[in-house]
Amino acid sequence: MREMLSAKDYADAIRVQDACNLSGVVHSFGRVISKIWHTLEQECNASTEEVNKHPISIMYASKISSLTGCDSHVEFGKAYKICRVHAEELKDD
Repeated sequence: MREMLSAKDYADAIRVQDACNLSGVVHSFGRVISKIWHTLEQECNASTEEVNKHPISIMYASKISSLTGCDSHVEFGKAYKICRVHAEELKDD
C-alpha cells in the first residue's frame, strides 16, 4: 500500500536541517519522495514540477545544497513555514 504524507514527514524535513551526513539526508529524501508523489496523485495535482516544488522537496534540496557547498535559499523560508504549519496540523493524523 502506498503511503500519504504525514506530520512526521513534514517534521523530518525540518529536522533534517540539522543533519551533517549527506548520505542520511539523501536516503531519507528517497523514502519521502514516493509519498510526495502518492499524495499529489491523490490530490489530482501530480507532476514532476509539483513534486520538485513541494515544500518537503525544497527543504531536502536546500540541505543537500548546503552540505555540498551549493547553498541556495530560494523559497526556503516559505517552505519552512509551510512544513511547520503542516507538521502541527497533521500531528494527530
